[in-house]
Amino acid sequence: MNTPSPFLLAPNSIQAVLLDLDGTLINTLDEFVAALNFMSDAMQLPHASPQFVAQTIGKGSEHLVRVVLQMLLLEAKQPHDAQSIEHMFEQAMHLYFTGYEAAGTSHVKVYPGVREGLEQIRAKGYPMGIVTNKPTRLAMPLLHDTGLARYAEFLIAGDTYAKRKPDPYPLIQACTRLQTMPAHTLMIGDSANDAAAARAAQCPIAILRYGFNHGNPVETIDADGYFDSIEEIARLLPSIG
Repeated sequence: MNTPSPFLLAPNSIQAVLLDLDGTLINTLDEFVAALNFMSDAMQLPHASPQFVAQTIGKGSEHLVRVVLQMLLLEAKQPHDAQSIEHMFEQAMHLYFTGYEAAGTSHVKVYPGVREGLEQIRAKGYPMGIVTNKPTRLAMPLLHDTGLARYAEFLIAGDTYAKRKPDPYPLIQACTRLQTMPAHTLMIGDSANDAAAARAAQCPIAILRYGFNHGNPVETIDADGYFDSIEEIARLLPSIG
């Protein structure tokens, strides 16, 4: 842990907490890989490496499928221009969702310190919400099957609004639901995408060292602190209730 911003530790500075999902609460890399492999097999394309998938996660399902599809077409020496991608995109998305739902949640791993951290944050009086770019149809089963849904007041998913992170709009709407000012609502995430949304919304941002930061070191992210677990963040937050 580095020395976090004193703002995070000051009494009454933080009044609520927002959380990212993939790479922050749960490790879903195996599910992403399984869904993309299902898509690839059905389209007779090679498989993307888990490393490439991990570096591409974080900007929504459409972005993930589009980037992976282009890479696989290039690898297969097939046309991979924008027109070719658009022609295949709807089929690819359908196959991706089918594969993801078929994979289920049996391989999902809750990161160490998440349950303990969320328990402490709740016990200290902070309401919480989840803001993810993952679509509702994929996010809700994950939250319910892992038992994490009970910690959040609400879920804002990638299809809840027309805009997604790194746009600040979902975070601003989350603050409205929590009835807190953005400046007093801590965002916890794992990527530059989360940080960009938080900065634009004027929310303080805590970044976790694990997760999916597009393959880049987390210390390159403009954040108020870098942490090894949510439990570590929870221990630093003062009680408000």
